[in-house]
Amino acid sequence: MGKKSGKNNKFHTMRIVYITNNVDPKNGWGRYASDLISGMRKMGNEVQVLECTGMSLPGSVFKARSLIRNSDIVHALDGYPHAIIAALANLGLHKKMVITVIGTYSVAPLYSRLLGFLLKFVYRRADKIISISNYTKNEIFKKINLGKVEVVNPGIDFDKFYAPRLTTDSKFILSVGALKNRKGYQVSIPAFAETKKTIPDLTYKIVGDQSNAGYLEHLKELTKKFKIEDSVEFIKNISDKELRKLYQEASLFVLTSVNEGHHFEGFGLVFLEAAAAGLPVIGTLGNGIEDAVKDGYNGFLIPQKDVKKTIEAQIAVLNKHDLWKSMSQASYQWAKEHDTDSASKKYQLVYSEIIK
Repeated sequence: MGKKSGKNNKFHTMRIVYITNNVDPKNGWGRYASDLISGMRKMGNEVQVLECTGMSLPGSVFKARSLIRNSDIVHALDGYPHAIIAALANLGLHKKMVITVIGTYSVAPLYSRLLGFLLKFVYRRADKIISISNYTKNEIFKKINLGKVEVVNPGIDFDKFYAPRLTTDSKFILSVGALKNRKGYQVSIPAFAETKKTIPDLTYKIVGDQSNAGYLEHLKELTKKFKIEDSVEFIKNISDKELRKLYQEASLFVLTSVNEGHHFEGFGLVFLEAAAAGLPVIGTLGNGIEDAVKDGYNGFLIPQKDVKKTIEAQIAVLNKHDLWKSMSQASYQWAKEHDTDSASKKYQLVYSEIIK
């Protein structure tokens, strides 16, 4: 085990190996992983990272084993396949193992006979399981009773996304998330079309990966159906600086995510990013967004697939200046409370407890 950190004598610096899908900040998983890893390095820990994208399972296990041999802790980010890789690589080494359960790939495999058996076995072997949201934790508990799951919500780099509001000539709703059915754009586009009837100068900007060409075409057809194609803009491949400016200029952030079987929104970091720029936010109930938005405080949570409720929430925020202002101020505070430094300290405490 490492020595005590000079920053806080409660903590010990440690050698940690993270096993993850990627650390690309352009997607939610990657941003979560990169922010966590960066935070743990700032705490003085020695960190190594194994990105498993494109690697075979045997190759991942072999590489992981070589990394964790001289580590104190192996930490898998999500259940399948990363927790399985960590557990197999750790056989005979007996390093402390932490698993963060994120969302779909921590839950959906539990409903498969073979993968479910294997993942349950791995979860029970973990020294600590951390869930990024209460929803993910509860979904896992439907298939396996684990008394040692702790919820630690992800944090964001507040300073990176903090931005004072900018007054612009245009009023627009902003969504950020890959263009796929689970993000619920098939709900938010019709809701925008109706909201625009009440607020005629309103436009809608959708930022996200567009690799799902079929779904993008479906959304474009929806804009034509509702005669709003000139008011909806699809944006991709922008920098964090450009994204921050969009957050800063937007009037409202909306992401109407929907569950598809056991596939769901594990948390929703984009809600915190938007909040750091003082944006009121609208999300959905019945998924991890319930931990990312404080309903009635910095925004609203509405039932999934409910176009009518989405319209009502949008009009309420955009047309009531006092409500918009109070939610904007609340968003700044909410995002600040969910900074990466706070999340890093919670993880460091977990590591310190299990390595005693």
